[in-house]
Amino acid sequence: MERDKLIFCYVMVAPALILTVGLGIYPMLASMVMSFQLYDLLQINAVGTPFVGFENYIAVFQDPRFVQTIVNTVLFTIIAVVVSIAMGLFLSQVINANFKGRAVLRTLVFVPWFVPPVVASAIWMWLLQTERSPINHALQSMGLIDTDIRFLTDPSTFGPFSIPMMAVAAVRVWNGLPVIIIFLLAGLQSIPKGLYEAAEIDGASIMQKFWFVTLPMLRPVMSVLLALLVMNGLGQFEINYIMTRGGPQNLTNIMAVYSYQQAFMFFRFDYAAAASGVILLMTSVVCIFYVRAQSKDTLR
Repeated sequence: MERDKLIFCYVMVAPALILTVGLGIYPMLASMVMSFQLYDLLQINAVGTPFVGFENYIAVFQDPRFVQTIVNTVLFTIIAVVVSIAMGLFLSQVINANFKGRAVLRTLVFVPWFVPPVVASAIWMWLLQTERSPINHALQSMGLIDTDIRFLTDPSTFGPFSIPMMAVAAVRVWNGLPVIIIFLLAGLQSIPKGLYEAAEIDGASIMQKFWFVTLPMLRPVMSVLLALLVMNGLGQFEINYIMTRGGPQNLTNIMAVYSYQQAFMFFRFDYAAAASGVILLMTSVVCIFYVRAQSKDTLR
């Protein structure tokens, strides 16, 4: 009986396992192997794919564009994660409260969840067009600006930041915010109300209850959410590629877009694989720290 139960469980898991191996693990391993080979499609018939060791990694790190994409990726991830967490904490608290019209507000907040990133990028590209942007029109009508803001094409920078980077990060935040709110809302609803009542009896203010009750109780959810957001940010692709193609002047280019460009524009699959290997390494570091932190919490 026990043996039949185990066989049934393995049969149920097998389709998902096969898909994971075929569409996830195998391509990842094949890409890692490719990163140590000369894999130039323009020369592959003549020279093949010889082993070159770390030459591809050295080549991409000697490319100033790739170094800039690393900086862009880290900045993009920090901006998206910080703003998403801050807005998620605020909106989840609002949605968790009891007030008239809460259902309508929840619907409006969760609308971006039903919009695929490709569609969201196309919508926001229209909203952020320099000449026809309704946002520019509204700002000019209120007298806040005199000339149109070039949201996606302004090459000027403010230290490491630029208007196009902030615009693309804002779209990423808008598109991913509902998932964050759901995580935090689930965490908020699991907090015992007695803790807030005890804090209120002790004379705690709203901010004190948030700082000493809400945040500590949301720590498990926040740690999972933070790890997922950082890994997703480091591997972000579609919004940056669709909206700006990495421009202007490489200001919004990130590592995943750089990898795509090397593979499908310059046919250097070896450089693309090396760039992807760097992404894998960075996300693996985040994953290791997360697993270690979770293991310590479990042992306590």
